[in-house]
Amino acid sequence: MDNPILYIENLEVSYNRWGQTIKALDGVNLSIPSAQWIMLIGHNGSGKSTLLKAISGRIFLYSGRIFINNKPIEQMTVKEISDSIFYVHQDPLLGTAASLTIFENLYVADWNSKGLSRKQLQEKYLALLEPLGLGNKLKQMAKTLSGGERQLLALTIAHLRPAKIFLLDEPLAALDPKNAEKCMELIKSLYNKGKTIVQVTHDLDLAKKYADRIIVMAHGKIISDFKKEEFDIGDLSNLLNRR
Repeated sequence: MDNPILYIENLEVSYNRWGQTIKALDGVNLSIPSAQWIMLIGHNGSGKSTLLKAISGRIFLYSGRIFINNKPIEQMTVKEISDSIFYVHQDPLLGTAASLTIFENLYVADWNSKGLSRKQLQEKYLALLEPLGLGNKLKQMAKTLSGGERQLLALTIAHLRPAKIFLLDEPLAALDPKNAEKCMELIKSLYNKGKTIVQVTHDLDLAKKYADRIIVMAHGKIISDFKKEEFDIGDLSNLLNRR
């Protein structure tokens, strides 16, 4: 694949558990072009979340190589990585600052706020929040929001970042259907702006509906890599059940 935005070569991550070495990732190779929506699926413990954490720099003890725009990630500065990658946690409480207001959460994340007055910033943020039903909560502390609202805030923050790659670790987990739908609209909006999305999910129907490409993991390995038109939910269910 020519000039992928994200390239992973023979990635391995191990940890010690009760005196045994466990391979969380076992020789993962992956090439992702710009502006592609990837869904990672697989059973719990298959390595999906570990892969996202390794890409985002949250796991440092690994072997293999990770390249962002052809540059090894170990040669990138913290700013270069944060300019390139944005990570959304499964737990909404980890993606926002509880002790800040919604306005303050957005302002801290907004790299294009320089030169704007508070009134202009409020108008900018209200335009993002009102379609989500959060427009009247701009001055509220983030800790007063529900889990679903916190995740909506985290994904709104994503829209204010300069990153090209968005790593989403089960962003819909434990959300009610209404907030899950709103979250997917926010993710789709990022994709429509030409961003690269790598999203973990257990929902095969969701993967079929949105993804350009569906990658199946088991035991720390990539076992299948489907284009959307090749993806069959029944066949995949059988594949997962055999693992």
